[in-house]
Order: sequence, then structure tokens, then C-alpha cells
Amino acid sequence: MSTPAIIMMILFIVIIWGGLVVSALALRREPDERTGAFGTSPYATDTVLIGQELGRAPSQ
Repeated sequence: MSTPAIIMMILFIVIIWGGLVVSALALRREPDERTGAFGTSPYATDTVLIGQELGRAPSQ
């Protein structure tokens, strides 16, 4: 491999693995249950969503 190819390989390995580490740390800091438009909605609980997948009416 040529020197530019090795430099590009190292650069993109750092970018890809660095992005994975940054996203994992961000998810640890702010879990999915509290983010997004439905994060705190009473209709976004596991019980309600599983019931919807199984075709049941949502229960409160």
C-alpha cells in the first residue's frame, strides 16, 4: 500500500470508530426513553406500543 492510502485508511478508521464512540456516549447521557417527540408521552410506553403491535386497544 502506498503512503497516501495508509493515511486515508487511518483517517477513515478514526472517523468511523470515533463516530461510534461519540454516539454511544451521547446515548448513554440521554437515553432513547427521554428523547424525540414521543419521549415523555404516555402513549409511548412499552406496554402501549406492544399492545398496538399486537392489535389491542391502548390501555391507560
